[in-house]
Amino acid sequence: MSRLAPLDKALVLILVPLWLVCFALAIRTQVVCGGIPPVELSLADAASYPVLTGRYLTEFYPDHDPLAEAGLRAGDSLVRVGEADLLGVGNIGFYARAVGEAGRDPSVALIFERNGARGEASLALAPVSLFRSSLLSALASVAAALFLILRARPTPSVRAYFYAAMCTGFLRSQFPGPGLQFYAYLVVFWTSLGMYFPLVVGFLFRFPDDRAPQGRWDHIWPWCFAVLGVFMSMMFLGRQLVGAAGFFGTVVVGVVTMLVIVTRKYRAADQVARRQMKWFVFGIYCVAIPPATAALLSSLDPRLGWLWWASYWVAPLLPLAIVISVLRFNLFDIDRLLSATASYNILAVLLGAGALIGVPRISEAASG
Repeated sequence: MSRLAPLDKALVLILVPLWLVCFALAIRTQVVCGGIPPVELSLADAASYPVLTGRYLTEFYPDHDPLAEAGLRAGDSLVRVGEADLLGVGNIGFYARAVGEAGRDPSVALIFERNGARGEASLALAPVSLFRSSLLSALASVAAALFLILRARPTPSVRAYFYAAMCTGFLRSQFPGPGLQFYAYLVVFWTSLGMYFPLVVGFLFRFPDDRAPQGRWDHIWPWCFAVLGVFMSMMFLGRQLVGAAGFFGTVVVGVVTMLVIVTRKYRAADQVARRQMKWFVFGIYCVAIPPATAALLSSLDPRLGWLWWASYWVAPLLPLAIVISVLRFNLFDIDRLLSATASYNILAVLLGAGALIGVPRISEAASG
């Protein structure tokens, strides 16, 4: 650590303990929290009760409508969640109260009003156990960041990766607990989400040759992706349609931007730098195949939506590949590994496409 610049030392001493607190809260959340209610509400003013819009986050409920199961529908006013009154409470306040009132139960009791009559309902919560795979990814990202910043030479690319990996660690440490913890979680989540793409792009600019563009605009435009945090906050604040469209659009543009940067860097790299980048590409392949396969399978059968969350268990392979690319890029025959991984990737896409085309026809013929 003595080789680090004073600013880097200060950031290590600040960010790592802060992340440890977030990670501890995330583990605690897995123990004491039953789930979160990702439904959308609208609030006219502070003197009225929130109203269900009928929308909810489908990634948490891929195969069923939680509102219909609870006997709720769009236009219902929510009067009370558990023992907490909801007068003048919006989306975020409802989430925090629902998590606190539910405790470790997988559902929460609601009092609602429809056409002047009140009724009771039990709303199923999205289980926080879905976030467990993200915890492993957070731990791997921070461990890789610390290992490189302390063991490798403190080059610009190593420092840039430390910042990006720490941001990933905060982003993956999900701790939507009860009360004030939920508000703290949102601050950390929105902030790290807004900084994610700018810091990753900054790392790609410098990896592996430590040469980044020198123009002033090149230091500014990556921060345009900070709107990702704004769009996510809109989804929590009751603007799911606009927020979701902006969020996924920004993600697509960000991914394309990263691919363009990696392609240009690879073309200009020497033999050693290309080998390092191949390890990085290998890590990308490893973490991309399971989510792509899960997305294809869940599109065939929504009941398989849980595979999307399970696919995050392979995310730690990317930090491992980056550590190897920096310290042991001559390890193994990376060209053969890439060829095999690419083959499996193509095979997964072909199988998924074949299933999309063939399964409906087989089902139709069988029903006939």
